[in-house]
Amino acid sequence: MLILKRTILFFIFILLSQIINSQVVNIEKKRKSNTDGFTGKVDLSFFITDIGKQILQLTNDIDLQYKKGANTILLINNIGLMIVDDETLLNNGFQHLRYNYTVKDSSFFTLEAFLQHQYNPVKLLSQRFLIGGGPRFRIVNSEKISFFLGALSMWEYEKLSDSLETSSRKLRFDNYMSLSIRLTENIEFSNITYYQPNYNNLLDYRISSESAMKFKITNALNFGFSFETTYDSNPPEDVQDLFYYLKNSLSYSF
Repeated sequence: MLILKRTILFFIFILLSQIINSQVVNIEKKRKSNTDGFTGKVDLSFFITDIGKQILQLTNDIDLQYKKGANTILLINNIGLMIVDDETLLNNGFQHLRYNYTVKDSSFFTLEAFLQHQYNPVKLLSQRFLIGGGPRFRIVNSEKISFFLGALSMWEYEKLSDSLETSSRKLRFDNYMSLSIRLTENIEFSNITYYQPNYNNLLDYRISSESAMKFKITNALNFGFSFETTYDSNPPEDVQDLFYYLKNSLSYSF
């Protein structure tokens, strides 16, 4: 019984560490196939258990993409809820809608527009609404290397769950770069970095970066690890400015 309790608590810790760290949402890795039509996934999980403490957990993860010619629509929804003995430890989520138009079917220049809603009480983030857009540039796209740059702008409304219910409105840059390199036939490296400074105060900025290595062991078996870090130069009071986590994965497909 003790081993079961420790195992469940370990998985709770892993879930919390991955969801709490999310503040700058990584949209780039959500992009799907370049073929026309619908692609994506819908995951919904729920469990309740009692190990001396009653644990209720609900997660919902939706990634959908529709592409037709030069037009692409991306819809993302992510929700995590965890309640332990009537105490809410986690109630976190975001919703994101993005539209891409590849100008004159060019492989180089794409226009993007997006809407996003996000909340994360652990970081005192009651609500954050974003609306923005701008150009995306395809710098390199070969069999071994792909490299994209985004130079977007966004309007941000943010409301905190502090004692004063502080709110703010800002105009931010939303710059990103996405790099993928196939080092060998079986090893691939990728990095996605976002930089989001305030137009009116460049010392107020957020940075998020994720680097990953993927190793193809067999046609069906893959191993990978990733390291992600997020930094906010102006976090709410009593919230740390730097978060990071390391994740390993082993996947088998058949």
